[in-house]
Amino acid sequence: MSDGVTEFEKSAQLFNSSIAGWAVSAAWDIDLFQALTEADGIDIPWFAKKEEMHEPSLRALLRALSYAEVVTVDADRVSRGRTFEEFARSKGLFQWLTKGYASLFRRMGEVTYDRHRTGDFIRRDSTAVSIACRDVNDVFMDAAFTEVLAGLDFSVAADLGCGSGERLIQLARRDPSLKCVGIDIAAGAVEVGTEAVAANGLQDRVTLIQGDARQLDGHPEFEDVELMTSFLMGHDFWPRESCVELFRGFRTQLPELKYFLLCDTHRNPDDETADLPLFTMGFETAHALMGQYIPTREEWESVFEESGWTCVKRHPYTTPANTVIFLLERADRA
Repeated sequence: MSDGVTEFEKSAQLFNSSIAGWAVSAAWDIDLFQALTEADGIDIPWFAKKEEMHEPSLRALLRALSYAEVVTVDADRVSRGRTFEEFARSKGLFQWLTKGYASLFRRMGEVTYDRHRTGDFIRRDSTAVSIACRDVNDVFMDAAFTEVLAGLDFSVAADLGCGSGERLIQLARRDPSLKCVGIDIAAGAVEVGTEAVAANGLQDRVTLIQGDARQLDGHPEFEDVELMTSFLMGHDFWPRESCVELFRGFRTQLPELKYFLLCDTHRNPDDETADLPLFTMGFETAHALMGQYIPTREEWESVFEESGWTCVKRHPYTTPANTVIFLLERADRA
């Protein structure tokens, strides 16, 4: 083609960007973001030898990162690139995509057919998802979480879909009198969380349970809960009728419950495909493949009202996009 534009220019950009996305995830695995945060530059042969790495593989990884300007490579030296800080912050989202949901996206064409959507067709790495979400919470969400909690009075806290247990650990470390319980259906997530609880010496105050957050009956650990949180799994409570019933049930099953702090990523029908922000396409595509409906913000608001909860505070996030913390109080106590 003329003017120096190759026939496959767009294809080449997409192909190379895909490799760079995997490289961002790998850079976190090998602690490259941390190393380049602590040093202005690193000698590549020295780093490969110190970490007992295969140097040609390391150089290929760095080359992919340089495509996205995450790093700059000059002969044997690598240093921070123009977009280094951006990707150091968003690395958890790339791990969510390339490790947590890699198997599902690899089978995208297959699960598009109804005949393949039977049995245990949803495959994901729950441990990787948990670790990735822990980083996303730490980088983008925890400050607002703490802000929303300010002024609330509670002595027992629960987290539905607790994942790595990081929110409960954070709460327990902040208040030495607080008791916490978390529940998550993924064994890998509970294992990661249990190790983190032990590492922080909080086994006597933080309990993590493997189970379904939609079925709290039979778990006496929740009887005295006054604050309940749920981050980034609220869409699992749908369809709507089931969600309304569940939220009503929380009010009767947990007699001491005062506050329900729900944070979830909603669907925005006005989003234009060409201008989708970071995470939106991956999140919505993954859940479409899994057959999970993503409600709009307006649909969430209607569920709160119908199920007997009053939304007293809202905190929208920029990243992840279309994500909001809703602070709910029981309508009969608000």
